[in-house]
Amino acid sequence: MTFEKLLQQSLVWRGLYFVTLLLVNIVVSRSLQADGTGWIYYLTNFFSFILLVASLSMESGYTFYAAGNIISHHKLAWFSLIWTFLISIVSAIGVSIYFKNIKSIHTDYIDNYVFYAATYIAGILLINFFMVLFYAQKNYAAPNILLSLVNIVLIILIVIDSKTTKSYNVVVNSYFFSILLQGILLAIAFIYLNKSFKFIALPNKSSFKLLLNYSLIALTSNVIFFFVYRIDYWFVKYNTESCTPADLGNYIQASKLGQMLLIIPQIFASVIFPQTASGELRENITQAIIVFFRVFFQVLLFVIIIVSIIGKWLFPTVFGASFNNMAMPVLLLLPGVFSLSVLCLLSAYFGGVGKVKINVVGGVYALIVVIIGNIIFIPLYGINGAAAVSSIAYTVNLLYSLNHFFNDNPMPLKLLFSFNTNDWKWVKNMLFHKTTTS
Repeated sequence: MTFEKLLQQSLVWRGLYFVTLLLVNIVVSRSLQADGTGWIYYLTNFFSFILLVASLSMESGYTFYAAGNIISHHKLAWFSLIWTFLISIVSAIGVSIYFKNIKSIHTDYIDNYVFYAATYIAGILLINFFMVLFYAQKNYAAPNILLSLVNIVLIILIVIDSKTTKSYNVVVNSYFFSILLQGILLAIAFIYLNKSFKFIALPNKSSFKLLLNYSLIALTSNVIFFFVYRIDYWFVKYNTESCTPADLGNYIQASKLGQMLLIIPQIFASVIFPQTASGELRENITQAIIVFFRVFFQVLLFVIIIVSIIGKWLFPTVFGASFNNMAMPVLLLLPGVFSLSVLCLLSAYFGGVGKVKINVVGGVYALIVVIIGNIIFIPLYGINGAAAVSSIAYTVNLLYSLNHFFNDNPMPLKLLFSFNTNDWKWVKNMLFHKTTTS
């Protein structure tokens, strides 16, 4: 299947899923308001870190060895179920101990936190594992349709219950349970469609060693990038003199909106990694990265103009009146979003060619900027300072990765800014022109 055809299918089906995900974000935000939304997304951020460390970033190894068909997909599927069960149990116990003995949360609420942790961690692990397996088979339709259907049901449920006296608990519980349901449905669908129930087996010792070694290397990179992208949430939350709970909600929502703008780059990256890991179409991919750099830059300028004009009206209208401080953080984050857009492609490229170290070192430089910058500027400028620092850090990371990309692929630097209408024609043909499989 051609690179263009892969992108077309990925864009259509992943695009469907992300549209429903955006709608979930909107209805949750309007229901819980800025402070409630900030709390729930801050909590999932905390669980995401636990998941990342406890799981040893095993899904990274899946991505590499499933894409290259080095380890049987059937074995990986069954291993996913066992690994998810073990990590979920360990994480739930750890969360219980943390909130009981360290945070000293009232015992009436501990069960709720354990439920949130178990459903979120198990659900995300299953989603990550089985999305990788589906994508390795170039099947973008089935997993994204399932995820979208669950999101649609969640949206309907929240809208129906939004005016009841217990709507807050219903929204929060439904949100976390829907994530677990998505993971379970993906697992069932993959096992059924691939008839994996006829091939019940686990990776052998040598395969597991390969999987573990790659995952542990990737874990370092993923932990660094986790803090690069999300450590500012903690700085905002605990700088109580300059940031309120509502500010946290506004900032996280601005950050999540920026992440939404990364949807298309992430879709491209999900196609780039398997092709570079398997050695296919690398010349096409190098050209694609250069073209997308120019296209993303032009899109950035357009979005900045739109947000500057209508941002102060748009965000409270869409997410609710309590999100009245989003416009400036979004504007300050947009240059960083551009850097992340290109980094999505470059990170996938370097990961696919086995140069993960470049991603790690670039992330370290960005993390240093984030930590020092947040310590200095959040007390002075609040969430606007956090947004500006993040953009600077992401740009530092991008410049480092671009330097190595050009070392691997010598070409004039001016190509990055050689804007022309052919770029858009190329994108149009790639996305909408009918291509034949090969």
